[in-house]
Amino acid sequence: MILEIKEKSGEKYVLWINGECYGRCYPADLRTLGFTDISEGQELMLSDDVLAHFEQNVLLPRAKRRSLFLLGKKEYTSGELKKKLFLDGYSETVITVVEEYLSGLHYVDDFSYAERYAFSLLSRCSERELVQKMLQKGLGKDLVKEALKAAKDRYHFEREGMEEKEFLPELEAIRSFLRKKGYSPDNVTPEKRKKLVASLYRKGFSMSDIRRVMGDMDEDFGE
Repeated sequence: MILEIKEKSGEKYVLWINGECYGRCYPADLRTLGFTDISEGQELMLSDDVLAHFEQNVLLPRAKRRSLFLLGKKEYTSGELKKKLFLDGYSETVITVVEEYLSGLHYVDDFSYAERYAFSLLSRCSERELVQKMLQKGLGKDLVKEALKAAKDRYHFEREGMEEKEFLPELEAIRSFLRKKGYSPDNVTPEKRKKLVASLYRKGFSMSDIRRVMGDMDEDFGE
């Protein structure tokens, strides 16, 4: 295969094979491959065995270390981590091996991540908003659906025995939104109330839930 030095990125050089990014390497890496002239546009014919050895002994360990460094700072979904590695210049082959390695160690667990993430936001946003946020993290639709159900089950279990109006997460999310906006029957004009309702509706809350919460809050305020 023909390995080409495409461009320089910081201290590293970007390598390409057959029109696809192969990786980013230091000059010392390129010398071990046989490059004598390390500059943009240089090409070198290498065997599959040489490339496989380079991936196994240089690129893969480096990608693993990079992944562990990232995971040491925050939790990632597999999709988020793959994107990070791709932007770092690693090939799909290397990224796939790293993903399997991390999954085997349970350092990356999309379902567990999704369930915790959903639980943390259940009472802070509408279900529609929450699903969109989870999909944006690269989580699959089926996994999102299962994780959301698990989060709801956990939410209900931890609140068992509480009054019904405190039992449903979307109702609590609406109450939280209204409190932040300083809502109370005494200081809201009809126009302001209409705007609050419209804002909640755009966020994905149902009109029946919005009316129910605002009615409950009006009653509580009058007691």
